[in-house]
Amino acid sequence: MNPSRYSVTSIALSLLWVGWLAFLVASFVAGRTRESWWDDAKLDLRMISCLLLAVAAWWAWAATRGTHVGRAMLWLAIGMTLGFYGDSHLATRFWWPPFEEKMIGGILFYGLGHLAYVAAFWITGRQERMPGGLRWYGPILAWQLVALVAWAAVALTSEEQIGLRIPTFVYTLLVAATPGFATALCVGRRAFSWVAFGGALFLASDVLLAWRMFHGAFGGIDELIWLCYGGGEMCIVYGFILAVAPQIAENRAAPAMY
Repeated sequence: MNPSRYSVTSIALSLLWVGWLAFLVASFVAGRTRESWWDDAKLDLRMISCLLLAVAAWWAWAATRGTHVGRAMLWLAIGMTLGFYGDSHLATRFWWPPFEEKMIGGILFYGLGHLAYVAAFWITGRQERMPGGLRWYGPILAWQLVALVAWAAVALTSEEQIGLRIPTFVYTLLVAATPGFATALCVGRRAFSWVAFGGALFLASDVLLAWRMFHGAFGGIDELIWLCYGGGEMCIVYGFILAVAPQIAENRAAPAMY
């Protein structure tokens, strides 16, 4: 990658980050106003913030395509896009494909998105020659255990939405794979710490969402969910970009083997 292209990419990603933050903060402000129009707009503002993260991931992929970094960024961008589609589907902005239970549709798209994240982290782990054995699989299994305990504490202590117990069980374990693989990367290379933190925030947002589903809402839960969810997505995208930035800047990325 030539320096001028890297500079343009850096500026674009910085502007997209500022836009993400501005729209997310605006959504929190809108939710606190007494104007009904602003209150209704908060969901649209959050959708735009998610869209900007997907655009950032695709921009990073375009700047790194043809390299192993580009292969991982492609899967990360696909994951962010699926997440955005899941958000939009739950918000009824996109209606296809229709689901009788919107939450099931959202879980489907989010689940596919997390598989894409795992693919990105797996490719990166192989490229970085991360250590195997317990240092790689230990964090993955640990996060699965955390997710299992969290799901049981939320879903099995409520008599509401019993039919969603199994789907949420499978989905929770799938979500936990994201912080699991990200933490495995972090163990091998500390530069991926923000990615691991983002994965943890992602799981926290889903546990909060499950609480609202099975036990009902409490004051400020929507804002807390979106703070964890939006912050988690941002940390995953930009944390990953920062982790591989030295490779990109110095043009050390190896050619991808397609």
